[in-house]
Amino acid sequence: MAKIKVSADAVLAILQGIMNDPAINYTIEDISAPSDWQGKKVQDALGVEYYTFRHRPVDTAAVVDELIKQGKEYDTLEALKRSFCILSLGPLERVFSKRNDIITVPVNLEYWVQSDKVKLLEDMFEDISVETIGERVSVQIGKEVRHAVFALGGLSVAELQETTEYGEMAICEIDIDIILYPQAASVSDYKAEVLMSDGENDKWVEIPFSSIALATTMTQKAIPFVNKPRDVGNLNLSRVKSIVLTFDGYKNEFIDYITDYSLSSVKEIDNNEIIKLKLTRNNKSYEYSMVVKDHTITVKEEVGNEVHSLTLTKGGKGNGSS
Repeated sequence: MAKIKVSADAVLAILQGIMNDPAINYTIEDISAPSDWQGKKVQDALGVEYYTFRHRPVDTAAVVDELIKQGKEYDTLEALKRSFCILSLGPLERVFSKRNDIITVPVNLEYWVQSDKVKLLEDMFEDISVETIGERVSVQIGKEVRHAVFALGGLSVAELQETTEYGEMAICEIDIDIILYPQAASVSDYKAEVLMSDGENDKWVEIPFSSIALATTMTQKAIPFVNKPRDVGNLNLSRVKSIVLTFDGYKNEFIDYITDYSLSSVKEIDNNEIIKLKLTRNNKSYEYSMVVKDHTITVKEEVGNEVHSLTLTKGGKGNGSS
């Protein structure tokens, strides 16, 4: 595996890609927002120029001169619309390994924005946190592709500068830790759904599991070789597929159903009731007809939540078994 070279410019490109995601860079329609923000994208309303120590911001006079040369409209108060952010990296922590390339990248963003933009900046980082938390985001660094996990700190207003050529400016800072992993499957690549009926229509209900274990167990018989009876080989006679799901007692259609199934009297349930399960790994789905083998519900005072461990195995009823 080729090692990646991390630079401030590469990290800035990653962050700007996230900031321009449609879920984060949405069109402002809030009627309480300033009128000159209405109908604009979040990034356009913020008007932040990002740079690193390799790149310096261009002064307002040069910006206005360039607008005049291009025949574009400009405002004599152009400076009052401009904001800035410098990105700097802390000491990188790289896992000591020849084969694996896992890096923790501490990032500091220092913003100089007009004070009325602080709330919009806070909202943007909250949106980024919501969209990225627990997700492995695919990113390109040079020729290599990596998964990135983001841990955002809180935006703090360190200082107010009242008399600058850009108006009253708030100096804001936020720290972000970015962990870069090689591409690998993770829990976010898996999705488990159960087919349920509301009496009229069937629908797939997702199980919000915290862990999943899949096992295929073979039943084997040792058979001696014809020419070497002292040596044996193993013959697979049959196989059993089992899936173990662990989840909390969330208010969920399937979790409520399976809990009621387990707590009900034995006379009221069918021990061989088929559960249609669909597992999705990345973009490929697999469907199974399963029965409950084991369902354990644990409730502890110090934890607070119900914890379920549900074991499903392949069902025989309706599949040719007696």
